[in-house]
Parts: sequence; C-alpha cells; structure tokens
Amino acid sequence: MKQSRGAVALEFLLLFPLVVAMLYAATTYGVLFFGKYQMQSVAEQAASSALRLDRNQFAAGELSGQVITTANATLQQNWAATPERLRAGTELLDCSVSEAGGISFLRCAISRNNEQAPMVPQMNFGFLGAFPPMPASMSVEASMAF
Repeated sequence: MKQSRGAVALEFLLLFPLVVAMLYAATTYGVLFFGKYQMQSVAEQAASSALRLDRNQFAAGELSGQVITTANATLQQNWAATPERLRAGTELLDCSVSEAGGISFLRCAISRNNEQAPMVPQMNFGFLGAFPPMPASMSVEASMAF
C-alpha cells in the first residue's frame, strides 16, 4: 500500500491537461462549424433573394444586372448582421452571374482569412505549434440557375 501513494495524484497530473485540451478543441471546432453554418446561410439567402424578382418587369438584358444587384444587396445586408468575429478577415463577399450552355447561374461566395483574424484563439505550445489546428481560410458558396 505504501508504494502506491501519490499514484492517483500523478495520474491526475498527467491526464488533466489532455482532458482540458480535448474539451477546448471540441469547443473550438464547434464554434468554427457554427461560423461556417452562418456563412452558408447568408450566401444561400442572398442567392435565393434573386428568385423573388418579378421577371416580367425586366427586359432579358436587364434581368442579369438586376439579379446581381438584388443578390449583392441581400448579401451585404445579411453579412452586416452577423457577429463581428465572423466578419473579421473577410476576403471575398460577392455575387456574380455566369453562363453555361445557355443557362444563367448566380453564384454567391463568401471567404474569410482565418489566419489573419481567427474566430477562436489558439494556444501556442512552442515547438509543438498551435493547438488546435485550424483551417487557414473558410469559404462557402451558393448557386442557382435563373
């Protein structure tokens, strides 16, 4: 019995940092996934806003420009309503139209630099590096044909 003294304290000392690191990593990745979900929601709302346009009010040549204007306005408005931690580091916030096979496509994209403005702080362990590892950038895209 005397030889096992302090074994529980030693086990706790060795395992506690690992448990805390796993909890921190789980929380960090949860915040990142929720941030990406918010980004995707904003892009999808911007793309779907063009579906609400009355196509009979515009000539064929004007429709594409009106779709871009409406989608970009919705994208800007909804992006401004997201938390600042998510908006920081925004590199791309744009809706554009392209054509393929005679069909017009609206593409709304959002991209942010996660290295420049991380959503969650990382712990730095010197020679071991930053923990938990995070993506350098986060980007989403929503497309629709019109």
